[in-house]
Order: sequence, then structure tokens, then C-alpha cells
Amino acid sequence: MGAIIQGAGTSELRWNAQRLEISLSWQVFGEMRDTLVARLTDAWRARSFFTWTQPAMTVRGKGPDAPRWKVHPLDVLSGLFFLLKVPANHELVRLWAVIDWSAINVLCATSYHNAHGGPHAWAPAQMVALLVLMFLYGVPHETTLLCRVRENIVWCWFCGFGLFGPWPDHSTLYTFRQRLGVELFERVLTMAVQACIEAGLVANELIHFDLTAVVASGHRWSPYERAVILSKALVRYLEQVWADQMPAEPFPEALRILAAEVALETLPHKGLQDVAPERVARSVTDWDDQTHPEQTAWQTTLEEAVREELATTDKPCVQDMTAQAVVTWLPRVAQHILERLSHTRGDQDARVGRTTSYTWFCGYLLGFVVDGWHHIITAVAWAAGNVKQASLFRPALAQHLQRVLGKPKGAAMDSAFDHPDVYTCLDEAEIEGHITSREHVKPRDGGFGTDCLVWHRSKWELYCPNGNLVQPQGNGRSGRQLLVGTGCEQCPLYEQCCPSGEGAPKTFALDPAHHRRWLQNREHCQTDAYKTAQKARFVEEGRFGLAKLNHRAGKAPYRSDSMNHIAALMIAAVMNWRILARHHWPSHRPSS
Repeated sequence: MGAIIQGAGTSELRWNAQRLEISLSWQVFGEMRDTLVARLTDAWRARSFFTWTQPAMTVRGKGPDAPRWKVHPLDVLSGLFFLLKVPANHELVRLWAVIDWSAINVLCATSYHNAHGGPHAWAPAQMVALLVLMFLYGVPHETTLLCRVRENIVWCWFCGFGLFGPWPDHSTLYTFRQRLGVELFERVLTMAVQACIEAGLVANELIHFDLTAVVASGHRWSPYERAVILSKALVRYLEQVWADQMPAEPFPEALRILAAEVALETLPHKGLQDVAPERVARSVTDWDDQTHPEQTAWQTTLEEAVREELATTDKPCVQDMTAQAVVTWLPRVAQHILERLSHTRGDQDARVGRTTSYTWFCGYLLGFVVDGWHHIITAVAWAAGNVKQASLFRPALAQHLQRVLGKPKGAAMDSAFDHPDVYTCLDEAEIEGHITSREHVKPRDGGFGTDCLVWHRSKWELYCPNGNLVQPQGNGRSGRQLLVGTGCEQCPLYEQCCPSGEGAPKTFALDPAHHRRWLQNREHCQTDAYKTAQKARFVEEGRFGLAKLNHRAGKAPYRSDSMNHIAALMIAAVMNWRILARHHWPSHRPSS
């Protein structure tokens, strides 16, 4: 059976059981005729019409143990559409030209074991190309991404797919991310950074480091819901302790109320001040009737937290303990369990943290080390939202030093990194820090604080604003010392220094080494070098704005720590490749 359809401009479509034939007159192409002829001629001479982007993306590596990739030769109709509809100056054409796809296949080859049997795998280069599209254009989900790839001619070309398939599904991308893991995606970012270094886009003179919040893919528990969950965990813990110690006796209701009371005390929140423990205990019972531990992820996390606590703590005899004794012992258990419980209904790894003293979020912290020359991201820091920001600088700097030869001369950061650990890290690496100084807490009585103390230029001595020596009195915990003022009785500044002192000597508590380094930084904040570095840092903060606006960096696409870390690495790599494509790319259209 066959048929013929006549179209406009003497075009014709014929088909039968064996083949489909399309006949088009030149007038169909209008002004594009000369362009099409030239491109067809170039492709024919280069013998690359039927393959185009695929050789670089699906070529098998050398050696007998090299993995085997799926290869689907490009059909003529797809090739024709690519010739017509993929502009030579398109952003994706420039981007494709600067990414070393063969190197990506070689990098990922060790994760595949199908050299001598088993099905052929989708080439890693094509999977990375899909992820590049996802984070380049801020596609929210991988299922949406794969739908758009089927609809977009340029996206098909970029990934080495024909217009008529076959295409991978979202489970293929999931397996690919799981197979490679964070370590290999770190190496993909390293490839992007090295390409930028070779193109002369990294100066390594001044680096900038900052963090932004990434909201988790899930619904954050309310304070009351967290109280119910913690109460449920404590009840579960006490039930198992009771079952081990008194298996023949029923679990007392009074312990349920005590568990709810301890949970409310462990979660200090103004919204929980007037909540009765009995109400929380009733909610625990209601939730038990509605959910099953195997049906929700947070229930599984709760059971795991209880098992871990049971295995690590010594359990006293509950039957012999008074209610007051239980309330004294149980808060320690509650604090340990609380650290392991999830903070959202979705992502079990996300945590509640804050980016400022008043801005709270539930998710992760994403940090970039940015080179000040062309804004290349050289390192990515990633952690749960409740981690201290200053603790992320050291591993981020270590990544930068591994990827970029030599040390930067300076590092500019905001006041969140005015911390002893950051100063120690910079001093060890001999890097000048340009860090905005953070004010120390003022005394409650409004008197002079530690910022008013002055160190002797050459001696390890500390003086008050009136010039009197401040004497140390013993060492405290973590290196902190108690320092007592001298000559306070006759000091004319005493009323200003210690309004509530009533004639007693003024006291200060501080770590001498950290305090001296903090004051040195405060002095440095008045220099021209600091002001110039901070002015450049304000420009670099635009990296986070672009990452959130264009690449959806402010919203976690996945529901686990490791997978969202991979997303952060891909965003950094994509942003680097985009800069590289804008500054350094071949002037001709890639043909192989």
C-alpha cells in the first residue's frame, strides 16, 4: 500500500511499506537556498553529514576494556533540519565547541563495566550534555528536560540525538548520577576550570568567597510539627527501653506526657510557649494512626535515629526513676535524636539554617570561590543549611589550590567569615585576607567592650582605653581567658567603662590570640587595599544572582545531599563554560 500527498510549491510526499520519500523544490527554501547548498557541499566534502556531533560524543575509548556506547547514526532528514535550523552563532553551538566531550567519556569510563558483555550504555558525554541543558536554562526537573529535548531541534543537535530518537528516559539520568557520584562530577568541574585557565581567563590574583541559601525540595516542618515528631521519637525510644526492661508490663501513659514535655523544652520557640504536653501527646497518637513507618521517608529517618541512639547510650532503669529524674536524663537523649531527625517532608538531608541573624531557611549552603579576573568559579562548597559558614572556607580554598597552580595574593569575604578559623587558614597559606570586620557583642550594661582594648606593639600585653594594663587571671575553656582591669578605682573612664560595676574592677573574657588577630583585621579594614578588594567582591556577588536567576541555584532539584551537591557542581561548570564560550571559541561551525 502507498500514497502520494501533493504540497505547496510542487513539494511531494510518497510512502509505501518500504520507504518514505520527500521531494522539495528549491523555492520552498526561499532565501536559505544558497546557505543550504553551501552547507550540504561542505558536509559532503568533509564526509560528516551522517554523523555530525556524534563522533566526539560516542566514540569508544582505546583498549580492550573500554566501555561500549550506544551509537545511533544520524538520519538524513535530521541532518537536513540541523543544517537549516541550527544557527552557526547559536549559544549552544559555541558552548558545544569549547567542551571536550571525548575527555568526559574517558573520565567516566572507569564507572562502566560493559566492555565484554551486557547492553551498550548511553555515552556519558550525552548525559552530561543533557545536564548542561538542564542547568544552563534552569529546567526544574529531568522529566521536563527530556520532553523539551524531543521538541527542540537545537537541543537534539547539542546532545547528539536524532530528531526521531531514540532518547534516554529520566531513570537513565538518575542511574548516571548515582553511578558517577560527587567525586567524578568534581573532576568535570576541574576540566571546565582547566579549560578556562588554558584560555587565559584565570589570573589567580584576588579570589572571592561567599555563600547563598539553597531551598530544599520539600515542605519545612512547622515548630509544632517538629515538636510532634521529636515527641514521637522519644516515645518510640522509651517504649523500646521499657520493653527491654519490663516486657510483661504495659507502657505507662505518664511517660508519653513526659516525652512531649521534654520535646517542647528541647525546641524553644515562641509559638510553642503555650502548647500543652497533653496536646502534643494526642497528636502523636493521631499521627501513629494515620501513617506507617515504611510509607514515609521521615518515619524511616525517625526509626533510624532511635536505633542509633539506643545503640550508643547507657539506659538507666526507667521503672525505678522518678518523673523528675526522667525529665533530667531524657533531654540529653532528645538533643542527640533531634540532630538526626529530618527538617522537611521531602529532602531528608536538608537542615534549617540562616544566612543572616533574621533570615531562616531550610535546605543547603552553596559557596563559590570566584577568581576576580573573568569571574571563573574555581571551587564549590556545599553543606547542610545549619553548618557554620566560616567552616566551609578551608575546604573551598583547598579545592581552589588543587585546581589552580600557585596561591592567590588575596581573598575578599564578608563579615560572616570574620572568624579565627578563616584567619588561621589564610595565615597558613600566606594569603592576605580582606574580610569585613564583625562587631563583637557589647556588654549588657552598655559599657566598653573588647573592641576598646589595645595590644602593645611588641609585648603580649593588653591595655584598657585609659592606658592601664589588663591582667589575665587563669585560662578558661577553649583558650579563653578572664582579664581584670587595674587601677579601676581611680580611672576617670570607669562610669563609661563599667556602669554596673559599683567600684569592682572591670573584667573581660576573650581568647587573646583570636582577639589580637581580630583587631589587626579591623585596622586592615581602613586600608585602600581592603576597600579595593571589597569593591571587586561586590561585583562577584552577581555570580549568585545569575546562578539563581538563570540556573535555578536557589532551589534544590533533587532530594538528597549528594545529588544536590552534583547539581551545584554542574551549575558552576556550566557558568564557566558559558564564559569560556563567550571569550574563546572557534570561529567555524563544528562539524565533527
